[in-house]
Amino acid sequence: MKKLTRSIGDRLFLDQPLTERPNPMMITKSGKPAWLTTVDMAFLTLFCLNMIIEECWKKPVLLLGLTKDTAARDFRRQLVKICTRERMWKLDLPNEALENIPNTDRMFLQSASVHNWEKLTVPWALVEYDTAFKTMVPELRKDEKPGREGFVSGAVQNRVGPERLFLKSYVQLAQAEQDPKLRSNVLLMDRLVHPEFDLNPELVCGLSHEYGGVEEKVEPILFPNKEARNDLQNLIMVVLSAMTSTSIPEAFGHNMPLFIADNVAKWHAREFRRIVETTRDWIMTNPDLREFVFYMSTFRERRAEFESTRRGA
Repeated sequence: MKKLTRSIGDRLFLDQPLTERPNPMMITKSGKPAWLTTVDMAFLTLFCLNMIIEECWKKPVLLLGLTKDTAARDFRRQLVKICTRERMWKLDLPNEALENIPNTDRMFLQSASVHNWEKLTVPWALVEYDTAFKTMVPELRKDEKPGREGFVSGAVQNRVGPERLFLKSYVQLAQAEQDPKLRSNVLLMDRLVHPEFDLNPELVCGLSHEYGGVEEKVEPILFPNKEARNDLQNLIMVVLSAMTSTSIPEAFGHNMPLFIADNVAKWHAREFRRIVETTRDWIMTNPDLREFVFYMSTFRERRAEFESTRRGA
């Protein structure tokens, strides 16, 4: 599988003379030419991810992801409920009050940061927890009775994702010098687990999951509180804090290398869009391609064009 992944990767991305380069999406399968499909690419991408993980563990390299996730709710809806039920955390709020707090994790944490700005200094990070918690809920019973303690169910089709592979957290990196209540957005952060740092028996939760009548162990990682030692998270916060800048307003509290890379990618996208739009205009105005033009656009696009013309008239 590694050989196949590398060969396809070389074919797609390594530079070769145009005269010697075949169509990179055409391969030979069982002696016959065949096109690579999106399913093939997704399959190879999965193996690429596994190869990256192997290399990160071997080097070692810290694999880190940052995103502005505005829809995630797993911390509030799943992790807090599981940890409260299993008595890992003490929560005085009833479930009704928990449902009334801001709907997403990002808004909840930003609100908590603003209302507690004197206690919560920036930069700060939430305790790290296993991404497998995103696929768990307190045990669901068909008889509508409360589930057993120590048991969890899969959030979708009773399936629990692989644990001890990635850890998730939220971070807030900057605040305004004149107004400490004016703070940057909360960012979602996930990173690869490194066994020599993270696989501490004291940090592994012993849970159970019943699937298809079989009981199996689920052992996700959870740093239960701020007292739990987490050297990698401390390193990450120092690095991320050094990569922030207040000189560019739109990059406030964000990662400067990511901000620069994003702008470079958008520039290339704009340039490519100009090429595509120019080619489209040339085809649309070429009388020799009149019949072909009719089939270039989708039915929805043609309908929208006719309706716009009718309204304008």
